[in-house]
Amino acid sequence: MYRLLIVDDSFDQREVIKFFVAQRAEKWLIHEAKHGREGWLMFQKEPYDLVITDVKMPFMDGHELAHLIKNNKPETPLLFISGYEDFHFVKKALQLQAVDYLLKPLDPDTFKVQIEKILSIVHTQKSQQEQNQLHDRRYLKETLTKIFLGLPWGNLSAEEQSIAQFFLNDNDQFTILPLPKDTNNQVHFLASLIHEEPDIGFIPIHPTHLIFFDSTRSIKESLLKKKIHTLFWNHFQMHPTFVTSAPIQHPFAVYSIYQSLLSSYKHSFYPNEKKQTCLLLPDHHYIVKTGIPLKIRTYMQQGDINKMTQLIRMVYASFEASSSESPTTAKFYFATLYQTLVEDAHGLVEVTSLSQELNRILEADSLEAAMIVVEELLQFIKENVNLTEDGHSSGYIRQVKHFIFSNFHQELSLEILAKEVNINPNYLSALFSKYEGMGLTKYIKSYRIMQAQKKLKNSSYSIQSISKQVGFNHYSYFCKTFREIVGMTPDAYRKKGL
Repeated sequence: MYRLLIVDDSFDQREVIKFFVAQRAEKWLIHEAKHGREGWLMFQKEPYDLVITDVKMPFMDGHELAHLIKNNKPETPLLFISGYEDFHFVKKALQLQAVDYLLKPLDPDTFKVQIEKILSIVHTQKSQQEQNQLHDRRYLKETLTKIFLGLPWGNLSAEEQSIAQFFLNDNDQFTILPLPKDTNNQVHFLASLIHEEPDIGFIPIHPTHLIFFDSTRSIKESLLKKKIHTLFWNHFQMHPTFVTSAPIQHPFAVYSIYQSLLSSYKHSFYPNEKKQTCLLLPDHHYIVKTGIPLKIRTYMQQGDINKMTQLIRMVYASFEASSSESPTTAKFYFATLYQTLVEDAHGLVEVTSLSQELNRILEADSLEAAMIVVEELLQFIKENVNLTEDGHSSGYIRQVKHFIFSNFHQELSLEILAKEVNINPNYLSALFSKYEGMGLTKYIKSYRIMQAQKKLKNSSYSIQSISKQVGFNHYSYFCKTFREIVGMTPDAYRKKGL
C-alpha cells in the first residue's frame, strides 16, 4: 500500500493523475488537496510515500510547499507538474531535490517511467528504515536484558545508557507475565505476540515469565494488556497474571524493582519462605514429573483412595516446604493432577465443569487455594464412589452411579438404568435402596440438585438455564425440589453465596 498526496488546483488534472495511478498493479491510498496550503496541512497530519504537486496554485505555490516538506521530511520524493516550460521553474525544482519536473499535458509513458523511478526510491528508503529499526530494537533489547540480568548501570557503555534512558523516559513501568510450562505453546504465543505487537518492548528474560514495558501516562497500557490477555487465553486456555511495577524513577533501579516483584509474587502465593530441598518437585527429576500422575492413576484403578489422597497431599507439602517453584509452575502442575483425577474417575465428574475447575486452580492467588480445588474433588470421589469390590451386587450399583454421574442432565429412569446394567428393574430398585439407603429416584434428584448448587455458586447462568442443564424439564418442579432438599429457593441460595 502506497500513500500518495496530489496537490493541484485543477480538478481535471487531479483526475488524470488518479487515472494513470489506477492503471498500476500496486495498491494506492490517494488524498487530494486543491492548493499548497491545504496540501501542507494534510502532510503534517499523515505520512506520505510520494507527493505530486502543481507549481502555480493559489494561497501557496508548489515550490513553497516543497520547501516546507523537504524541511520537515527531506526523504519524501516530490514530482512537479507544470504547464510552463521555464528554466526558472526547473532550476527551483532541482534545488528542492525533486525527482523530476513534468510538463502538462501529461504523457502516460513518461508518467509511468517517473512513478517506477519514485517507487524504486521508496523501496530503498523503506528497506533501510526497517533495517535501522530492527538494529535499534535488537540493541535496545540487548541493553535492557543486561539491566534485568543485574549488570550494574555504571558498567554499561555511554551509548547503552543513553538508549536505555531514552526508552525508559517513554516507558516508565514494566510488567511480569508468568508463563505456563508449555514450551510448544510458549513459542506460538511469543510468535503471535510479536506479530500482533511488533513494536512492543518485551524481554523473554526467563523461561517462566515474560517482561514487557508500557507507560503510566498513557491508556495504551490497558489496551496492550487486553490484547495480551486475549492471546494468552487463546494459546493456554487460562487467564494471565499481570505483576506490574511502580513507575521507574531511574534506570539503575530497574534490577532491584524486578527482583522485588519476583519475590513479592512468590511470597503472596506461598505462605512461608522455607526454601527446603524437596525431591517431589517436578523440575527436580523427570521420573517425579511423570511418575506421580501415573501413580495416581494406579491408585485410582486399584480403588485405593486413601493412598491416592496421601500422595497428592505429600506433593502439596513439598511445594509448600520449598516455596521455590514459580507460582505458574505450581498451578500448572496441580491442574495436571486434577485433570488426571477427572480422566480416571470414568464419568464420575461432569466433563463440562472441568474447564471451570481448572481455571479455579490456574487463577488461584495462593498454593492453598489451588489445593482446595483438588481436595474438593478428592472428597467428592471418596463420597460418591465405592471402588473396592464388595461382591457382584455392589458392582451393579457402582455401574449405575457412574452412569448417573455421566448422564444426569439427560432423561433417567429405573427402566433406563436397569437396561444399562442388564438386570430386572424391580431387583435394581431393591438393590439400590439396600446399598445407598435411599430410593433411586431420590438419589438422582439429590445428585442433580448438588450439581445445580455448584453451578449457582460458580457460574452466571440463569436459574432457569441451570435447571435444564442438570436434567429438570420443568422449572417449577426444579424450584420445588431444590427447596425440599436445600431448605431455600435457588435464588436465595445464589444470593447467600453458599
